[in-house]
Amino acid sequence: MDNPQEISITTICHGGVPEVFDRELAEVLNNILDVNTDAEKARTLTLKFTFAPLQDRSGATVTFSCRAGLQPVQVAKSPIFLSRQSGKTKAYALDQRQVDLFMASAPTVPTLSVSK
Repeated sequence: MDNPQEISITTICHGGVPEVFDRELAEVLNNILDVNTDAEKARTLTLKFTFAPLQDRSGATVTFSCRAGLQPVQVAKSPIFLSRQSGKTKAYALDQRQVDLFMASAPTVPTLSVSK
């Protein structure tokens, strides 16, 4: 071979490591920017190389993986209020039994109809 290329982080595994790293790094950065995740907890990015030697020790098979340790979306809770009108069940964000003191400025509440 003329001028063989030595293995490096950019050439190992057919040169796919930087591409995979960039993709997983983007996931980590997007997870940090996501307002629905915990801003105080750390994220991780793990590169793992496994070298399995050949039987005669003349070489090895290399396996590469990259894993992003992201923070899950935080749980969000909200009450809903149910009513039954004309046999249909409806769901509301605000309790419809409450009296609205300021009818003119009250926001429009979307409803969800559930039928069988």
